[in-house]
Amino acid sequence: MIDAPWLDPQADKFWRAAPVADGWADRVGLRRFFPLPVLAVLFGRGYAEQALKTARAAFAR
Repeated sequence: MIDAPWLDPQADKFWRAAPVADGWADRVGLRRFFPLPVLAVLFGRGYAEQALKTARAAFAR
């Protein structure tokens, strides 16, 4: 849910050691979607808008 570009070097090491399936990047948005409706209920409109945007992008494919 939160991008952490400083983790890229560690992620690269992990992915070399344990490769992920093709198309994994296309599924990141869907994985990030699930907590967003809960966050929208708890913290408001910003998360609701993000949830809608994420869902539309994930299901547009």
